[in-house]
Amino acid sequence: MVIAILNLLIAIIVSQYLGAAGKGQQSILITTIAFVLLVCNIVGGASLVYLVPRYDNFKIVAPSYIWTAIVCLVLYFFIGIFQDISPVYAFHVCLLTLISSFTAINTTILLGREKIRSKNFIAVLQTFALIVSLLFMFLVLDQKSIESYIISLYIAFTVAFIVSSLYIIKFLNAPAGKQSPFGYVLKEMVHYGFLNQLSHITQLLSFRLSYYILLLYLGKDSVGIYSNAVSLVESVWLISKSIATVQYARIANSDNETYNQSITQRLLRSSLLVSFFILLPMAMLPSAFYKMLFGQEFGSVNLLIVILAPGVFFYNFSLIIGHYFSGKGRYHINSIASAIGLVVTVGFCWMLIPFIGIYGAAIAAVLSFVTTSGYVFYIFRKETGFPVKSFFPGKSDITEYKNYIVSVFSRKR
Repeated sequence: MVIAILNLLIAIIVSQYLGAAGKGQQSILITTIAFVLLVCNIVGGASLVYLVPRYDNFKIVAPSYIWTAIVCLVLYFFIGIFQDISPVYAFHVCLLTLISSFTAINTTILLGREKIRSKNFIAVLQTFALIVSLLFMFLVLDQKSIESYIISLYIAFTVAFIVSSLYIIKFLNAPAGKQSPFGYVLKEMVHYGFLNQLSHITQLLSFRLSYYILLLYLGKDSVGIYSNAVSLVESVWLISKSIATVQYARIANSDNETYNQSITQRLLRSSLLVSFFILLPMAMLPSAFYKMLFGQEFGSVNLLIVILAPGVFFYNFSLIIGHYFSGKGRYHINSIASAIGLVVTVGFCWMLIPFIGIYGAAIAAVLSFVTTSGYVFYIFRKETGFPVKSFFPGKSDITEYKNYIVSVFSRKR
């Protein structure tokens, strides 16, 4: 929740000081970095959570760092081929990706060791450092430009990398799991990493390809407006992702299949319940509120949220059940689901955006979320035999969380 609030502050700051066009530039920059990170994560991604408890951690970190450096270096020269892309822009994308990827590797090691609090602290620290840097650049130095945002990213990413490195040093010096040869560990990393990243690559394309199609047809302003709506509704997933992160680490360290399936079902109900009560008021807020929050150009954000909300709600199935399959090392299921979602996104974006603009992008996103979630739900239910009704929160779940909230406030008093 803290990260959701901080990310909202970043969106507000960038929107207020750089406008819709500047917010569009920022969204394209972050999305491009995210795409490069996906290639880096073929060796150093989330699949490390599955491998960290099983192998010597130094043999995991070293090749992950080397692979990231190679990817960023090759990409820099590859981007230079395109005359329309500034070499300075390419340099920033690659260097920021390098630092961010190193941090991601470190925090994944922490996650594999079930150091959830340490991982969360680093995530909050990075976001907080970005906000402080942005405010300093915009208000103190009066430098209101995308270049100021880039400088702030460097500061935030570097702080997070240094702190995360300090956290994992002790794990690199303490052998864990099997003492397998370096080559064997690397082979396992590439095997699981490729399967896992195939899912993430298709997933991110499903989520963000619409940005580039909007840029092509309608320009930076449309990307800025749409990205703010997406950022707001996707902030709901931060809670679900936090739940899924704990679930993933536990399943990766557990051989009790009955426990793994039952905890997945229970956590899904929790995610759906929390998401519903956050999305409902968000969708009910008027256009005037979003104009006040982001600026006069962002009045259509409220209708975009109304359109996106059902898809965001149902995507909890993909988040929670998908992490169950990841924790079991069955990454191919998530890859297939994401590929289905990508096909839906591409098809409907090209069909709808030229005619109804940003609303077409939102409709395409909803259809993609629903089809992706539908596939993983089908596979999980087929294997477990759980009734459909048991996946949705009921009266007992609402009562349980109501009692929990009451008990929390009672303790504070």
